[in-house]
Amino acid sequence: MNAAEKHPGGLRFGVFVPQGWKLEYTGWSALDAWARSVELAQLAERLGYDHLWVYDHVETVPRREPSHVFEAFTMLGALSQLTSEVQLGQLVTCSSYRNAGLLAKEAACIDVYSGGRVILGLGAGWFHEEYHSYGYEYPADRERLAVLEETLEVVRRLWTEETVTFDGAHHHLRGAYCDPKPIQQLPRLLVGGGGEKVTLRIAARLADATNWQVGLDGFVRKSELLERYCEEAGRSFGSIVRTHGPDCAIFDTDAECRTWCDRSGGGSLWGGTSTDDYLADNLVGTVEQVTEKTQAFVDAGCTEFILWLRDYPGDETLRRFIGDVVPKLRSGGH
Repeated sequence: MNAAEKHPGGLRFGVFVPQGWKLEYTGWSALDAWARSVELAQLAERLGYDHLWVYDHVETVPRREPSHVFEAFTMLGALSQLTSEVQLGQLVTCSSYRNAGLLAKEAACIDVYSGGRVILGLGAGWFHEEYHSYGYEYPADRERLAVLEETLEVVRRLWTEETVTFDGAHHHLRGAYCDPKPIQQLPRLLVGGGGEKVTLRIAARLADATNWQVGLDGFVRKSELLERYCEEAGRSFGSIVRTHGPDCAIFDTDAECRTWCDRSGGGSLWGGTSTDDYLADNLVGTVEQVTEKTQAFVDAGCTEFILWLRDYPGDETLRRFIGDVVPKLRSGGH
C-alpha cells in the first residue's frame, strides 16, 4: 500500500524510535531499553507510519548524563532486520562525524539489508559538547557547512558511479569503490537545518528533502526562500519534499496539557521556550488542537512529518496521532 492510499493527500508520517538521547531511558537497563525500542518500532510499522527515525548522537540532552544512547547506524542496521516495510532514516547524520566514503558505504549497506528502505539525512552538526567529549574538532560554521556540501556530492557520486575520485577541501577519494550500491535508485538525501544564507542554498541544489524544526511562520519563510534559491539554481521547487520535525504529545484536555507543561518543563526543558511559544510551535495539545496545527503545516506545503513523541517510552501518542489526528487531515493547498 503506498502513501497515497494510506493517508489523505499522499501525506506521510514518521516517528523517532527512542534511543535514550533525550533521557527517556534513564534508570532502564540497556537490554530492557533496547527491547522497548524494538517494540515501539514494530508497533509504529503496524499502525501505519511511513518511516522511522533516529538521532545521530551519542550523548544525552538536555543534560550530559551516563545514560544509554544507542548509536544511529548500528540501530538502523538492527531495525532493518526487525521491520519489513517502513523506511529508515536519521534526523540527521552529522556530516563531520564520518568519512564521506564510509558514510556512503554504511547507508548503502543498510539499504540492501532493508530491501531498499533507507533515507539518508545529513546536517552540518551542532552539538559542540559531544564533539569535544569524543575528540572531534569543532570547526567554525562556515567549515562545517562546507563539509556538508562536499559530503552530499561525494555520497551521490559513490552511489551512482563505479569509481570516484574527488579532491575537495575536506574530502579526498582516489578511485574509490562503493559496492554494494543502494537497492533504491536513489535513496533520498534529506538536508536538516534552516540556515537561510547557506544551508537552504545547499538544499536547493543537492537535497531531495528538507527538515526545519521551526514554527509555522518560520516554515513559511524558509519555504519562500527555498523557492527563490531553487529558481536561482534552475531547479523545480516542487521536487524537494519539505518535512517538519516537531515534538508531539496528545492530551484529553487543554488543562491536562498545560499541567504537563508545568510539570515537565515543556519547551523550557529544551532551551528556554515559554509554554505558549512551545505549544504554538509543536504538535502538543488535544486531538483537536494537534489536528489544527498539523493541518496548518499541510496547508503551508508540508507533506511529511517526523515526530518526537514526548510520552516515550509510552505509546499513547504513537497510537492516537495516527488513529485520531491523521484521519481528520485534508490534502494541502500547495
